[in-house]
Amino acid sequence: MSQSSDAAAAVLDDASGSAEVAGRLAVVKTFLSDGGLLALSGTTAMVGIGGAMVVTTLSLFLADAVGATPLMIGLFFAGRAVLEMSTDLLVGVLSDRIGNRKVLVALALMLSSVGAVCYMLLRNYYAIFACGVVFWGVGGSCFAQLLAYTREMADTSAIKANTLNSVMRSITSVAWIAGPPLGFWLIAAHGFTGLYIPAGLLYFLAGALALWKFPNLRVERDEAPKAANPFRGLNRRARLLMIVIVLLLTVNSIYQIDISLTVTRALHLGAGVAGLLLGFGAALEVPVLIYFGARADRYGMWRLMLAAAVGATVFFSLLPLATTRLELLVLQVPNAFWTSLVLSLPVIMLQNIVDGGLGTASALYSSSFKFGTMLGGATAGVVAEWFGYSDVFWVCAVLAAVAACLLVSGKAYRHEHAEHSAV
Repeated sequence: MSQSSDAAAAVLDDASGSAEVAGRLAVVKTFLSDGGLLALSGTTAMVGIGGAMVVTTLSLFLADAVGATPLMIGLFFAGRAVLEMSTDLLVGVLSDRIGNRKVLVALALMLSSVGAVCYMLLRNYYAIFACGVVFWGVGGSCFAQLLAYTREMADTSAIKANTLNSVMRSITSVAWIAGPPLGFWLIAAHGFTGLYIPAGLLYFLAGALALWKFPNLRVERDEAPKAANPFRGLNRRARLLMIVIVLLLTVNSIYQIDISLTVTRALHLGAGVAGLLLGFGAALEVPVLIYFGARADRYGMWRLMLAAAVGATVFFSLLPLATTRLELLVLQVPNAFWTSLVLSLPVIMLQNIVDGGLGTASALYSSSFKFGTMLGGATAGVVAEWFGYSDVFWVCAVLAAVAACLLVSGKAYRHEHAEHSAV
């Protein structure tokens, strides 16, 4: 009887494995045969590379080319971030009412292209600030709109939303591996003009590709009358998730800002080690994104978010104790685990639980994302000034632990845990 049971279990495992392989092959076949998915992938890649080139070099541009003081640079980033959060929410609501999301994606990308041209031509701080607020501020809504369009594309295709979102996030991760060194090389070789010409061209081509190659999706929408306030549909789970997103994106932003200073000034390991850590971590994110993206429904997204928060707590508790390059590289494994989950799952979760529409839900995610990033910048500066660079990560561990406690206390996690236990 035992041998028969073992044989039956082996057959079931083989069948399950064959079905999983067949599912992966079906996803690849769908991608290669669907022009809309290929266009979405191409647009995501160009936006990722262009964004990585511009974002990582903007403070250098303001300091060297414009002559801005540290305070002026801080005000520039804060002002643009506040406007981007506002425009994200406004455009998100409008996109749900208008319905033709690809036009908004293309328009936002074209505005970003114009913003790159302004940066190329202007050297007056206030003129650059105005152009940044108008063109990059409104153009920044392309992030939320691409997330919403990706979900609509998944809903109208044979690919699961988690899988497609993870693939697009993987493309972005690869773009962020290539974009920063490419941007700095262009500056070294051709100056800031040599940076913003290709960046503007990438945004323009991405907008053109979206306008002419994105299909006009006709997703079935709820015909019930829209509430005057589209954010009234925010239930307790959505509010809790947004707080968790802000907390975890805050610690991620602190890490991105502080790791290079910790490596060079506290550990005296050299700037190349900081670049190696960021690149290695981004490379590790890709397989994690793909693996858990395909299995998020099986494990449960709320449970995975809890695992990510716990992983972040462990990572930031160990990071101040690491003193060698090898130890820092090993810690990129848990770092890639929690980061990849936090940067991919929450948008799907909000889209599932917010009643206002995909555009509104995606805008709420991107606004939480940007608010966490802005808060991380302020926190990193204040804590590092008072306690030192390495001790900043203890604050990150506390914030990540708070996020984990919120997820444990949330009814959504307990409900999902009960469902999986019953199965």
